Amino acid sequence: MIDIHTHILPGADDGAPDLETSLQLLKEAAADGTDEIIVTPHCAPAYGFFNFDRDELDRRLEMLRKAAWEREIRIPIHPGMEVLYEGRREMLYHAEDYFTLCGSRYLLMEYFFDAEPRDLMEGISTARECGYLPVIAHPERYGCIRKHTHLAAQARREGALFQINKGSLAGRHGKAALMSAVRLLERDEADFIASDAHHPVRRDSRLGGVYAYVRDTFGRRRAERLFAENPRRIIEDRDIQGTLGA
Repeated sequence: MIDIHTHILPGADDGAPDLETSLQLLKEAAADGTDEIIVTPHCAPAYGFFNFDRDELDRRLEMLRKAAWEREIRIPIHPGMEVLYEGRREMLYHAEDYFTLCGSRYLLMEYFFDAEPRDLMEGISTARECGYLPVIAHPERYGCIRKHTHLAAQARREGALFQINKGSLAGRHGKAALMSAVRLLERDEADFIASDAHHPVRRDSRLGGVYAYVRDTFGRRRAERLFAENPRRIIEDRDIQGTLGA
């Protein structure tokens, strides 16, 4: 399994506050079957998380890699970030400042939870204009996706990929998010499932349980695609079926 959405870079956002917490999250993920991880600290000025300093993010990543190696936690750790879409002007202005997932064309994006359908579609088109392939984080948590059930298919036709949170499938984000996540899976409108790990207790890094659920409910082939094959294509910067031109 490859986890494409985690907040385990120490002290970078509202995730792991320190190196020891980061190492605990890494250790638990590796023990549970995760083979590689992408760290995706928030880039969300509206929430107070800027993370535009590439040198600082690189420093924290190398510190984490070195500490993990010294603790014999043998799991590759790749760079990335989770970009909050705050508007077209902001994205165009900062387009060169974002860390894509593992240096690929794929950009992990989130929205305000009360975003309107037009906001969702504008963010997708703006990301594509900037040369990115947008991966929408936790779409099941957005009211517009829940209310307008056709919107997921429309977004995907415009080149967006969808990443469901494991916590949503566990009911940790409420019944509405659970039902929306299941509907996306039933309609084959999801491309990844990730941990969105923040903390060993509150939002942990283990994916094994939700992998088993997807395998038993939707089949091993689907589980492998969501947890391994599509994430591998991100790391290798290869096309994923569903993106424009793939």
